[in-house]
Amino acid sequence: MKSLILFDIDGTILNFRHGIAKELFAEMLKELFGREIPDSAIPNFHGMTDLQIIKSITENIGMSYNEALDMLPEIWRKMFVMFEAHSVPENITVLPGVYELLEELHKRSDTCLGLITGNFEDNAYLKLSVAGLDKYFPTGAFGSDSEDRNLLPPIAIARINKYYESDSFDSANTVIIGDTLRDIECAKKNNIKVLAVATGGCTENELMSHNPDRVLKSLEDTQNTIDIIYSLINVN
Repeated sequence: MKSLILFDIDGTILNFRHGIAKELFAEMLKELFGREIPDSAIPNFHGMTDLQIIKSITENIGMSYNEALDMLPEIWRKMFVMFEAHSVPENITVLPGVYELLEELHKRSDTCLGLITGNFEDNAYLKLSVAGLDKYFPTGAFGSDSEDRNLLPPIAIARINKYYESDSFDSANTVIIGDTLRDIECAKKNNIKVLAVATGGCTENELMSHNPDRVLKSLEDTQNTIDIIYSLINVN
């Protein structure tokens, strides 16, 4: 049976140097909106989509979100330019075991990989490309597709099916791997198995409190991680 593994990026696959993303969001939106973006207006990014972050900031500074939506092409363009300048190897750390895990999964003829990330699409592939990981992920769902992360899994599955000219994938043979409570909620809302990993902003206990199907401290033990992934699919 074919299996689809959907990976989150930040905190799951890699870490972007702490603090840069918030600084860039604030600088970019200040230039585009023509007003100060105080620290108090910037939410905790963990598990949020880029659209959700923009919505939260506009609400916190008393600006219309619809006005921001009208500016989206310019927002995405400017964000990419700013992130590109900082997306260098010294600012990006691939998390333990990720290279090995992706390579092993990529070798399997019964498995396809995809993304489910809060990053807007170009930024997602920018970060991955710095680490040489973009080649593993033909498509997925992104923070530019919807502000609501819970709506992303069906988008990702549909795109993977279209990419492979197939109808092989659905919620029953898909696993989501992520590091936040929002990743767990997103999977559960779509009846998808979820493997939570404590390499981002949440501890193992915090993740376990939201009842993911499995929790790992890290993805470092490649064979154990693979065994868990396929055990989740096989119980469907």
